Amino acid sequence: MRRKDLKRTFKLIPYEKALHRLEDAAHIEPLEIEEVAIEKSAGRVLAIDIVSMQNIPKKNLAVFDGYAIQSTDSMNASARNPVTLKIVGKTFPGETPHKLSSGQTVFTACGAPVPKASDAVIKTENVQLLEDEIQLRFSVEPGENIALAGEDVEKGSLILEKGCFLRPQDVGLLAGTGMKAIKVFKRPKVGILSVGDELIKLGEKNPDKIVNNYALIVSNLVSEFGGTPLLLGIAPDNLEQIKKKLSEALEKTDIVATIAGCSVGPKDLVPDAINALGEPGIVFHGVKLSPGKVMGAGIVKDKPIVMLPGHIVSTYAGFYLILAHLIAQNSGLGKKFPLSVVKARITRDVKAKPIASFLRVRLVNVDGEFEAEPVKGDSSVLTSLVRSNGYTIVPKGEGIKKGTAVEVVIYDRYEFTHIMRS
Repeated sequence: MRRKDLKRTFKLIPYEKALHRLEDAAHIEPLEIEEVAIEKSAGRVLAIDIVSMQNIPKKNLAVFDGYAIQSTDSMNASARNPVTLKIVGKTFPGETPHKLSSGQTVFTACGAPVPKASDAVIKTENVQLLEDEIQLRFSVEPGENIALAGEDVEKGSLILEKGCFLRPQDVGLLAGTGMKAIKVFKRPKVGILSVGDELIKLGEKNPDKIVNNYALIVSNLVSEFGGTPLLLGIAPDNLEQIKKKLSEALEKTDIVATIAGCSVGPKDLVPDAINALGEPGIVFHGVKLSPGKVMGAGIVKDKPIVMLPGHIVSTYAGFYLILAHLIAQNSGLGKKFPLSVVKARITRDVKAKPIASFLRVRLVNVDGEFEAEPVKGDSSVLTSLVRSNGYTIVPKGEGIKKGTAVEVVIYDRYEFTHIMRS
């Protein structure tokens, strides 16, 4: 479809081709590296490979409260022939271990270093305690109940790779190696601009207007994907105002997302504003996907501007299929998409369509396996997203028979708390 008044072309292309075209034109790279305190690094993307500079644990440690011994002293121990060892000291975590000779033992608390001469620890409950001696009634193997130096992490080994999200356990491991700060990629700043004369700010009241709640949804999605959202407010359906808002946004963000104003009506002026701001302008406008056909994107000042449609399900489709990938690449994740994908069996037939479909599904856990119930509702029904947990893409011209296994992309980390059991 061609807008004769503004000389603009709207052409549907496969969404995969649209994303590749945008990536090729935008040359999306990870942002600069910054250093953050280790206690604030969870959820950040690691910018370097981490090689351990020390063994963890640094020394051989007892893994239970017990008595450190030389295993050879227990070789002949039995109920009929108990072996008696003299207690020559106690060692607690953080202390220097006592010296040990054959025929002796040292009480060693859990986490405390064992004497160099010992090679086993017997649990406290497995010995007969006398005044200053213990009796053993069975033999033990070398290494029993001891965490060897380097058993958790060996010095010189690669423990975390560049480009991964740092999880709580990763942060704990890094702190355990003695690190106080870590190099991570900066979070991409994503500007979110809503467009439309019909919109009002959150908290305002006007029976003839619509609250700008979709911007809040997109803002939280950006945060979930590791970006820093910047809410840019509302632009009216005015070309100069949209241009002004976009120009300001490009100065303080890495990516800009617009909501609405990107269809082919007389008030859909976002594509024209992008083209007016500089080359190359619009990279694609229109994808072969339902809902979501009118999504598009452009590049101005080497920064991508993603045009999300105004209907909320189409907004979601544009976010997950286009914008989320840009955020991930800017964040340092590369082509790794930070979402869970599960296999589920579809619960009813899905009809074939001439273009691909963004199918919302509600997951149900049935005897440990997932079933995916297609959720009805047109592209403007927000509750269809509330009732669903994820989506699957139905290829063009193909339906899905009931019982067929499909891959479902989970919306976010919170969805598993919403998944129902039958």
